[in-house]
Amino acid sequence: MSDWQAFIESVPWFIDADADVRVSKPHDGRHLSSAVADIYPSLAKLLAQAIVTPVSVNDARYELFAWDAVEGYRIGWLCFPPAADLPDSIHADHAELLRSFGGVIERFNEPEDTWLLNHNDALTAREASHDASFINDYMWAFTDAGVELPIRPTDYYSVAREANGNTTLCHRTTGEVILFAPDHAFDFVTPLDGCPEYTLYKLNGVSTLADWVDAVAMQWLTHTAKAA
Repeated sequence: MSDWQAFIESVPWFIDADADVRVSKPHDGRHLSSAVADIYPSLAKLLAQAIVTPVSVNDARYELFAWDAVEGYRIGWLCFPPAADLPDSIHADHAELLRSFGGVIERFNEPEDTWLLNHNDALTAREASHDASFINDYMWAFTDAGVELPIRPTDYYSVAREANGNTTLCHRTTGEVILFAPDHAFDFVTPLDGCPEYTLYKLNGVSTLADWVDAVAMQWLTHTAKAA
């Protein structure tokens, strides 16, 4: 079974029955520039170990990154190609990454212990076009707790969004990463600056975008046969 067939078997809702799908010849992994690899060493290792299959669906272009899992089956990410048009005012490290790697929009046979579980977009230019102004809809939680919102929402943008609305946010200039999680049972977070539960959190051991990306990459590396 090809990696594309494994992906469609795992994520059958991704394409319509009459979609025009064109699958190109797979090739060995994506090698990031030394500058990008210095920022994201674990991601660089993970992407270099992948088999990459270029795919177009109704003229939309994608790249399928796939690895052998330690359990004996294939796992992977469906990604956008490297981005040509970048959103304004995203962190410099993110912009540098997007020129080489377009971000994740689907996973297949995904492990259940990684921070990408149940996410829609992660690290994409599309997701980065959204700032954190949606938090204004939750101001009642801060008002009820008698605390001020400790961030200015427009200073942050989304780098990853879970299907239930939990959103990982990055500061545009400092690269600080925080999590807004109104629906979670995570044990790796701490409320930010006295914020009430189910609002803003720090991620334990992770403070910047580079930290977050490499933490996710390490989580996936532990499930790949080459890393094992």
